[in-house]
Amino acid sequence: MVLFQGLFFSVIGLGLLAVSYQSLGRGWLPCGPNGFRGRVEVQRRTQPVAYWTLLAGYTLFALWVLRYGVGILFGTMDPLPLS
Repeated sequence: MVLFQGLFFSVIGLGLLAVSYQSLGRGWLPCGPNGFRGRVEVQRRTQPVAYWTLLAGYTLFALWVLRYGVGILFGTMDPLPLS
């Protein structure tokens, strides 16, 4: 289970970093569902403060999750309890 958790968190962290990196070229970040109307997108041109705040949040959370996953794999952090 330790191997699964470590790999899972590492992949999630890398995926979030990829979303953050790709948004720099595209100019928008997904921000969650918007009911039946699709998803909410934060545009860099129209909402710069929200975009950069969300980008910083995505990046910081991705680095934290990636660090946690690698820490589980190397044994420096405890995995999540199963109970």
